[in-house]
Amino acid sequence: MQLTSKELLYLDDILSLQQNMTKTLNDYATRCQDPQLKALCQNLANRCQNNFNSLLKHLS
Repeated sequence: MQLTSKELLYLDDILSLQQNMTKTLNDYATRCQDPQLKALCQNLANRCQNNFNSLLKHLS
């Protein structure tokens, strides 16, 4: 399947957003004092990383 340049830019944006969210949520998790909030941030960071990995796998 051939992607247009616009579609490739869109996918690049999504990958960047997933990476930024992973970093941000991991940072929040390290700063949180509340264990439940810390676990929530870590869980969401893991989801973002999984989304990134899954999308990258499909593009490779």
